[in-house]
Amino acid sequence: MLKKFGLVLLALVLMSGIAMAGTVLNTQIMNTTFNDVTTAVNSTATSVAGYEKTAFFVTYDETQVGAAISAAVTMEISYDNITWQAASFYDYTGGATLQTSETISADGSYYCWTNKDLVVPYVRLATAATNTDADDLLTVKAYIVAKE
Repeated sequence: MLKKFGLVLLALVLMSGIAMAGTVLNTQIMNTTFNDVTTAVNSTATSVAGYEKTAFFVTYDETQVGAAISAAVTMEISYDNITWQAASFYDYTGGATLQTSETISADGSYYCWTNKDLVVPYVRLATAATNTDADDLLTVKAYIVAKE
């Protein structure tokens, strides 16, 4: 009887979604400082093949002297890690509406995620600074978190 109970308990634990769930990818993909630079900088491309859910955290920290500075964040996808195209994403600000870009202009963090139906092997963020000059400093860091 005790042996049957043990086997049933083991089977329940192994079949439990909670026992098998977990974050499997959490890594920094960008750490860029803009100083008198307005060209776009791409994050490290990350393979997301096999992941069902993919999200990004972006932190923005500025030291501003002159004009108001900002950073526009976009998402790009690729099938071969060479050819890239723009992709839409979701965030809390847009709710259920797909976003194509987010402009950040105050210190803090931004969170966005891909559509769960987006099936691509590679993804990256692109960031472009606006109004930076020699006495302005803007640091953007980005992290990817994905779950199987």
